[in-house]
Amino acid sequence: MKAIAFALLGLLTASAAFPQQVGVVDLTRPIGVLAVPEQSARQLPPGCTEEKRGIMADGIVELDNNRPRSISLQIIKLSNETLEVGGVGRAEVRLQNTGEEPISIPLSTDWAAIQKASSPDHLEWEEGSFQVVLRDKPNHTIALTSNDWSLYGSRLVSGSLMTIKPGEWTRAFLNFRVLDRYHIVSPAEFPVGEAGLFLEWAQTRRIWNRKNCVWNTSSFDYRGYYKQERPTATVQVNRSGSGKNKNSE
Repeated sequence: MKAIAFALLGLLTASAAFPQQVGVVDLTRPIGVLAVPEQSARQLPPGCTEEKRGIMADGIVELDNNRPRSISLQIIKLSNETLEVGGVGRAEVRLQNTGEEPISIPLSTDWAAIQKASSPDHLEWEEGSFQVVLRDKPNHTIALTSNDWSLYGSRLVSGSLMTIKPGEWTRAFLNFRVLDRYHIVSPAEFPVGEAGLFLEWAQTRRIWNRKNCVWNTSSFDYRGYYKQERPTATVQVNRSGSGKNKNSE
């Protein structure tokens, strides 16, 4: 019995240490439907007839040991490997911590979640988003139009941030449209033929402090904080009418 007990204990210990999925978020919704404006649900504080913006500061999140956190961003599954210019695709993606230290990311689509902090005059939160990028044969990259969901979380609100330990990952489902997000490449000029799709993760820390009806805001980008591994998925891009694409309806 003792030998069996030790063997069972070893099995449970190994299972607990095995990398695992720790979350999933569904970002799919009709493209073009934007989130409710961030401040629309807040009431003005007593004595204020309007809120104004004061000092706005920008910066970057510093590494505490000069070592970027390594993450892998992988497109696990596409609804169709043949896409149409202007058409819609759906992707299942995975963000995995491939480094040696835990990372913390926001995973709530509800802006109201971060407003549950104890002080309405001090808001502090993390904002994150996935971006699908197309790379054509000449190695040009085009950020594709997305559904513009952002993810929110705050250290001031319990349970609104997700910690991903080394080896662990989270999944997400998202929509995208095969058009240039920034309107640099027109639909008529959009490259067709074989191309690659990869994923990027963007994260920003925001701090708002209100005093005398004035919001002073700070924004700190995570540029350089993450070392992103971005495996590429191969797709075929066609013009409208040149190939059947069930997602372009």
